[in-house]
Parts: sequence; structure tokens; C-alpha cells
Amino acid sequence: MRPSETYWGAARKGAGGALLIAGINICAPGVIADVKPGLTVEGGLSAASNPLLVRGSDRGSAIVDAAIKPSMTFTDATGLEVELSSILAMRQYSHRFEDLTHGNVQLTADWRKNEWISVLARTRIDREPMVDRLATDIDASIGSAGVREGRIGSLSVIWHPDARTRIQPELTVENGRYPTVTNLRDTDSTLLTLHATRRTSPYTTLGARIGQSWNKVDAAPNSHVLSTYVTLDQRLSTTWLVRTEMGLEHIRTSTFQLTPSASRTQAAGRIELCHEAQRLTACASGALASEVSGLGGLQRRFDMAGSVRWRLTPRLNLGFEGRYQRASQQRSRLPNLDSAQARLRLDRRVNRRLTASAVAEYRRREPPDGRALSSTVVGIQLQYEPLPL
Repeated sequence: MRPSETYWGAARKGAGGALLIAGINICAPGVIADVKPGLTVEGGLSAASNPLLVRGSDRGSAIVDAAIKPSMTFTDATGLEVELSSILAMRQYSHRFEDLTHGNVQLTADWRKNEWISVLARTRIDREPMVDRLATDIDASIGSAGVREGRIGSLSVIWHPDARTRIQPELTVENGRYPTVTNLRDTDSTLLTLHATRRTSPYTTLGARIGQSWNKVDAAPNSHVLSTYVTLDQRLSTTWLVRTEMGLEHIRTSTFQLTPSASRTQAAGRIELCHEAQRLTACASGALASEVSGLGGLQRRFDMAGSVRWRLTPRLNLGFEGRYQRASQQRSRLPNLDSAQARLRLDRRVNRRLTASAVAEYRRREPPDGRALSSTVVGIQLQYEPLPL
């Protein structure tokens, strides 16, 4: 049985079970359910100089993308909202590269008992081309031509003891599989966090976050990361907002001690600055943290990102987004992994259901075994939303 068949079989079973549970809860006697279906159909045609960022000659290809995105949202009188959504997509290349089927199935349940407490649960199964994760996933710098199959589930409780305070414990379990990339190993991670915030003024929110993660990579030492952060959300004006997280990570491995020259405690953090106006939205961010990788352990990841969205007219929007990341394997002399991605997009809403877009994109990765590989992509896309009515 092929890995893709195993994946889609598990996805179908998971979606069916989730829908059955949601139906039992919502259709219980005395509960009135509100059902909102949704459906989006997308298609695109593009040309890329090196779509999968591989070596060799004659790497250019035309690409056809098609996707269907159904969803269903259920709400009832008890405060429960359940959303079941999925993406089924196909990508075809004009020559050289194999065609690909990818997508995901996701279930989200949000239960608000009252204004003080709510429970949020999410689960998702996905299959995604690695090249689409180029600047957000360390492993994509190694296996950009491969596919990642992942499962993630999370459960959190949001408690407001008063109007200014928010306390949120959360448990997240995630695993990743790389069936088509031989030099990447399967990963499993569990993260437990507690985040507390207090709004001290109409412009300032202070907080603290503590987390413990357990990470496992096949044929590699297990790692444990204890992280503590101080958080600050500060509104500088009516249109400017800054968010910061500054803290420390304490890393421990299960099979050997760190060398004297390596630090077991290291700095980590994130900063984001956003401008939110009626016609223009822009954000810039930077982050430094440890992240589990299929290369065989924890990676030290630094990333920078920026995005701009400008509403030119009520029907015309121009957007730009760019991201750069650098990863280094801790306790290793392997070279750094660098990747970058930039996209310019122009969206034209033809009517309330149809949107046409023109896209130009640049991708680049620097693998550890040679010179950088890059690709330029230009294309057009159509999006049609027959539902909701």
C-alpha cells in the first residue's frame, strides 16, 4: 500500500468519526442546531523556472493547480460551535516532475460555557508539498521536492477570572512523516504551556508564558525544552501595535551531556510590529527559538517576515509577503540552512463569488551540500465560492 493511500484512508476515517461525534452532540434532544455549509473551488495556471528547487538541467515547468475546499459549521443553543473543513488539491506538472495529490482534514470545536470560560479543541491531518513550506519549515530546506504528512491535535481552556485577566493552559501533540525523503526522520512532539495575561491599561497587556516540550526523532536522542517568556502587547497609537516575547530555553537531552563549550540555557524571543489602517495593513516580525527537525534533533531557528496588504479600490487588493529563515543544528558542525520566499499578489473581486488573481513569487534555498537553488514563479488563479448562499 502506498503512503498516500494510507494517509487518505486515515483522513477519511478521522473525518467520518469527527462528523459523527459532532452530529450526536448537536442533534441531541432539545438542542436546536444551526448548520452553515461552505464551499470554495480554486484553480491556477503558472510557470516556474525550477518549481521544486532541484539540481539538474531542464528544470522549468508549467503547473496546473486545482482544489476544492468544503466546510460545515454547526452551532447550537448550548454555546458549542463545531467546524469540519477539508482541502482536496491536485498539482500537475507539464514534464519531468510527478503529479501530486495533497490536502487536509480539520475539525475544530469551540464550547463557550459562559463569558468566563471556554474550551477549544482542534485536530488536523494533512499532506503538504515541502516546497510550499519552504520558509516556515526547517526540513523543507533539505527535502523541497518531498511531501510531509502530519497530524496535530490541541486542547486548551480559556479562563477569564475577571474582565482584565486571561489564563490559558494548552496541550498540543504533533507528529510529522516524510515518506518520500530518505534523509529526513519521523518526528513526534508534545507541548504543554500555560499563558497568563493581564490588561493593565487600555493600551497595555502584560503576561507570562511557561512551556515544557518533549521531542522525539527516530534514531536520535530525545530532547526536552523548558521555556519561560515574558510577553507584552503595547498599542502605540490607534493604528500601531507591537507584540513582544522575551525569555529563555533550557534544553536537556536524554542520552548525553552537553559539552562545556555549549550552553544548556539560551535566549529566545519574538517581536512583531503591525500597522492597521482602513486601507493598509502591514506587519514585520522576527523570532529566535529551538524547533524539532527531521534532520535528527533540535534546530536553532531564526526567521524574519514581513507582509503588506493595500486595498487600492473596493474590489482591488495588492499584497506582498516575504520570509527568510536560517537554521543551525545544535551541537553540530553542519552548515547553516537558509531559505527565503517572497510573493506579490494582485486580487480582483469580479463579483461576490468570483475572485481573479495574478501572482509573482521568488523562492530560494541553500542546502548544506552545495550552491543555492532558486526559482521564479508567475501565474494566474481563480477562486469561486458557490457557498454560503
